[in-house]
Amino acid sequence: MRKLLVVLTAVTLTLLLAACGGPGEVSLEFEGNDMFQFTPATAVVPAGSQVTVTFNNVGVLEHNWVLIPNDVAPEQARDSDAISGATSGPVAFGGSATFTFTAPAAGSYKFVCTVPGHAVGGMVGTLTVTE
Repeated sequence: MRKLLVVLTAVTLTLLLAACGGPGEVSLEFEGNDMFQFTPATAVVPAGSQVTVTFNNVGVLEHNWVLIPNDVAPEQARDSDAISGATSGPVAFGGSATFTFTAPAAGSYKFVCTVPGHAVGGMVGTLTVTE
């Protein structure tokens, strides 16, 4: 009887957690343009969520979207600095890329275009990760 109670409690807790959604999945869409801007320039996601980003290059220059850790200066960021999986790779004019990563710990992070000169020109945004 006790074993049955433990199993039923575990199943109930699992169903409750699933109903609450946990961190879940988040879809975001960004555009990058030749005025060295991201639209939108900010976004908010919960920590631990699966974040799917679609990055659209609406300019004629090549652009990318790279989420970097806080110890990397946006103007010095490279593709290899990306938080695991949080990069579009290079996107040619008129193109788009979709990728998924796990949101890092709560805090404020920068996403940048790492094409030389673009972050210096202002192509930097902020991703806020909440608890």
